[in-house]
Amino acid sequence: MKKKLVLFDFDGTVVDNSEGIYNCIRYALDKKGMKPLSEEILRKFIGPSLFDSFMWHCTDDETVANELVALYRERYAPIGSTELIVFDGIKELLARLREEGYKTAVCSSKPYDFVRKIAEEQGLQELFDGFFCPGFSSHVSDKSGLALEAVSHFGVKKEETVLIGDTRFDISAARDAEIECIGVLYGFSEDGEMDAADYISPDVKGIYPIIAGEN
Repeated sequence: MKKKLVLFDFDGTVVDNSEGIYNCIRYALDKKGMKPLSEEILRKFIGPSLFDSFMWHCTDDETVANELVALYRERYAPIGSTELIVFDGIKELLARLREEGYKTAVCSSKPYDFVRKIAEEQGLQELFDGFFCPGFSSHVSDKSGLALEAVSHFGVKKEETVLIGDTRFDISAARDAEIECIGVLYGFSEDGEMDAADYISPDVKGIYPIIAGEN
């Protein structure tokens, strides 16, 4: 599986931002006077768009969902975006890939401004060749269009591209974009969720051998 372009999902693949995400969801719901969610449901917010998640788990009213998104971002921008850790080994993996001539990029449903802010603050910005993320107005969970935008931007073929992610949304995006997918088990997938991926890595260390065609 020798590739040229390696696309990384962000939350749950590059960083663990669950503390910040959960705290901002709790903040938004509390501000709206709505009941809190269990941690099992909170985990489901990592992967799809925030708007979709609020619609699926909290309300069937689009106006309320938009208000919850705005409240979430009210806390996320100054505080929530700092409540995270970079997964062990990610910086080393990215540096090695860059040194060996691979193009690396983020492909995430998280808004572009937030991804870039976190990347800059965590020393990740220089390890990526591009950031393919939606604007704040996007409510789309499907990332296949972003993946195809990256393929076109770097002038590579689909078969020379791989998407790495930790949820079924990443697998679905890869399938729709007709590129291969590496599912990682250290993120926020549920049991068996990564079984549909082309390849599976239990940890960050296992990603490089798959990309380099050593497995």
